Amino acid sequence: MSKIPISLIIDDAGPVNMFHFHDLGGKHDLIVPPAFALHFGKICRQYGVKGKFSVVPIPGGLGRLDQPSKVNRVSPEHIEAFVNITKEYILPNFSITSEILTHFQAWDLQRCSNTHLNEDKFVSNASAETIAEYVALSIEILNNMGLDPKGVTSPWATGIDNEENYAKGIGMAFKRALGKDKCFYFLHSRDELKHPVIMYDTPETGKVVSIPNNSEDAFWGTQNPRSFDAARQSAKEKIDSLISEDGRSGKLRELFEENAPLIMISHWQSLYSDGRGIGIEGFEYLIQRVNRVFGSQVEWMNFEELAETARPR
Repeated sequence: MSKIPISLIIDDAGPVNMFHFHDLGGKHDLIVPPAFALHFGKICRQYGVKGKFSVVPIPGGLGRLDQPSKVNRVSPEHIEAFVNITKEYILPNFSITSEILTHFQAWDLQRCSNTHLNEDKFVSNASAETIAEYVALSIEILNNMGLDPKGVTSPWATGIDNEENYAKGIGMAFKRALGKDKCFYFLHSRDELKHPVIMYDTPETGKVVSIPNNSEDAFWGTQNPRSFDAARQSAKEKIDSLISEDGRSGKLRELFEENAPLIMISHWQSLYSDGRGIGIEGFEYLIQRVNRVFGSQVEWMNFEELAETARPR
């Protein structure tokens, strides 16, 4: 029997905590220290974890990460430290993606400022050509940082109601901006799509693959304002819902029995847990359990490798 692919999605990553912008009713740190990225990278290296790691190129509209001195509220040293750690400890085992541009309000490419629309609303009515231009800037920023982007991550469900143009525009962006004939995007989460699917494969777009998420973020509930005990209990319950202690039940077991990829997801802010360490601690415990239960029956893959398993739609 061939091994079943297993992969990890990390959304919203970067030197900035995106939940600071998304949950205005809560109190969330703006800055995620570079030491946290180092800790995460070392855990993944130790346990052989591979997957997809997204970076927001203009987080919250504060400024372009490839121009560190011009980013508001974040020091250039902080940005440079994050980028250097990512290149050394994360890039070797993860496929890097842009999480569009701001993961907040859509960016005006001419005026270089936020608009009044969030990115998901902007993409809803955009043509493939407009999307290509928008995505091109996002991947150019990451490429300028030396992160070699291979795909795109959708903020929220960006593109879900305009997926034909969205997928086409992403492929066009990679062909034009970086000269790449292959790329992927992450949009679908816990829906009918269980396997990677080829959305386009044309001279204009290259090969464009949609890769889904098949599980839920076990550590979302570890963020403030929950109490420390409630946050830890939430993580414990969600880990068990993914894979039980004895390995006989849970979402990952269901996927394994269906011969579907075991694609897990978490968010940078979930693992950071506003500096309390609950999410990253639970993450290491989850990975230990997953490796113990499935062992050599599964194979850790980054998203470039996972894209090679894609089926025609």
